Amino acid sequence: MLFKKSMFAMALLGCTAVQADTAPSYRYVQGSVEHISQSGDENFSDTGFGVKGAWQFNNNWFIATEWQRYTDSESYTVVYSNARLEVSDSLSLDRYYLGGGYIMPISDQTNISIAGYFGGYRLGAKSTFRFFEDNQLSESERYSENSTDNSLKAEVKLRSNVTTSVELSGSAYYEYLNADLEHKSQYGLGAGAQYNFTPRFALTTDLSFGKFLDESTSQFSVGARYHF
Repeated sequence: MLFKKSMFAMALLGCTAVQADTAPSYRYVQGSVEHISQSGDENFSDTGFGVKGAWQFNNNWFIATEWQRYTDSESYTVVYSNARLEVSDSLSLDRYYLGGGYIMPISDQTNISIAGYFGGYRLGAKSTFRFFEDNQLSESERYSENSTDNSLKAEVKLRSNVTTSVELSGSAYYEYLNADLEHKSQYGLGAGAQYNFTPRFALTTDLSFGKFLDESTSQFSVGARYHF
């Protein structure tokens, strides 16, 4: 009974919604707020930002790029009888991709793309130690370390303009990370939605689940997109 009601509601929506007459394009720039969460040996959750863009230079081919950055910091103080130690730690994670793909139309409102990307990630860590005696700075040390590893990524994405204002999408990806990991193969599934306020400005949201850096990872983003 519930299934029949759901099917009736979807059919009614399809009849009342204004159908789009074009498929989604790959000509846009976007800025977003990104949240990443990992569960495993060491749980990690942080919020960052991202920028990406794409240029579709004919009916079937496009190039695209993306960059995400996450930062986290922690400070604490250890107090002794007449001295104290102040410690500040910061960690940054950058993810970046550059590539292109082929677009295949499925209908007037829907297309599917197959894309390949060269990319990678960069981890940066910084620590500062300051030791005070009788409220006077007696010693200070700073340490920093960075590591960068490259990757190759393949992605399949289905996009559809279900109405003139709403786009829905689904994706699957595989990524090979050339890093010191037990499993170099990373993968995931994603879903997204886009609401077009005007023909050029839109609000986007995306959710994905998969493996990244050998850990189960979920990622959620909210962004603003400009079409050109």
